[in-house]
Amino acid sequence: MVMGVPIEKLNKAMLFRGLTKEEMEKVISLGKELKWGEGETIITEGEMGETIYIIYGGNVKVSKRLTLPQFSDESGRSEKTLLQMEAIEPMVFGEVAMLTKAERSATVIAVKECSGIEISGRKLSKLCEEDNKLGFKIMGNLAEVLSDRLRKANRDVVRLATALSVALS
Repeated sequence: MVMGVPIEKLNKAMLFRGLTKEEMEKVISLGKELKWGEGETIITEGEMGETIYIIYGGNVKVSKRLTLPQFSDESGRSEKTLLQMEAIEPMVFGEVAMLTKAERSATVIAVKECSGIEISGRKLSKLCEEDNKLGFKIMGNLAEVLSDRLRKANRDVVRLATALSVALS
């Protein structure tokens, strides 16, 4: 147990694939445990960020802003829910902003109470520089997370392009 977080709850997170228990403990010790109530925002699209989140309990909704105002709801918000997930296995969010030190690419909201850890990108980078072997594993795992998400986005683009082609023909 590190920071009150049982290792067993986190060892299936993609970020920790191939890490030893000691390596996981090093990474987890960089973070802080957080809890979010139902409806609380974990990450807000467009905000600057340099942290990564590993959600190991609860349900989340991931959404993106739509670019056309005619698609806004009664409250004036125009966003599309991309997916809703239960933390059966730990979920990693915030890796894009952490790696690029850029804006958050989506909004993540707790649908049910969530538990997780937040890890500073600066601290994680420093650890990766100090322990190159561990750093190589972590960066490889982050590349895998990003590759999986890119593959899914590419599939979605093809589906949307196909649907648009059918609708316009």
